[in-house]
Amino acid sequence: MRVSRLESLLERMVPPIPEPRPELEQYTTPAGIALRLAQTIAMRSGLDYEIADLGAGTCRLTAALALLGAEALVAVEADRRLTSYCIMGLERLGVEWTTSIVVGWVGEGPSGPLARADLVVMNPPFGVQRRGADTVFLAYSFSLRPWRVYAILKSGNEDYHRRLAEEWGYSARILYREWFPLPATMAHHRSRTRRVEVDVYEFEKV
Repeated sequence: MRVSRLESLLERMVPPIPEPRPELEQYTTPAGIALRLAQTIAMRSGLDYEIADLGAGTCRLTAALALLGAEALVAVEADRRLTSYCIMGLERLGVEWTTSIVVGWVGEGPSGPLARADLVVMNPPFGVQRRGADTVFLAYSFSLRPWRVYAILKSGNEDYHRRLAEEWGYSARILYREWFPLPATMAHHRSRTRRVEVDVYEFEKV
């Protein structure tokens, strides 16, 4: 299936986050960004692994991985409202059988299928509304001891992210940069859409 077709499917079948909560920095991952990251993971690591998606939202990244062939996925999301949206999107795409959904806060400790994750993927909060929110996600992902971690992180903190990774025994590599659109979905937003530069990282256990 062509890339443009997959992106269109993700956009139409997996809904955006409804009434996003500012304190959780909830932003829907654009279909194109989700698909590019999923393709990158498929090429660099393969998809024949247990894969955990932390802070999955409505599961666009999870769905992108499933569409490309991943069959052992765990989507972790703290906002219970979004579970039904994840299920709906995955069912629409016919890949609901690939994914277990865990409702819980990142940072509470590995349990069940999370403890078996070989790869971790995430588009975590950027740490703008809640300072250090991205650090919580990164530290938790490293604590699971996967082979590799793929993360979309706000640009400008490269040295910090590398030091944190090294403390946990991981190397850090920026694979590419993206412009992440932030539409005006919350009361404090002043412009219709603004774009934030983000880095897509690959962290690998040393």
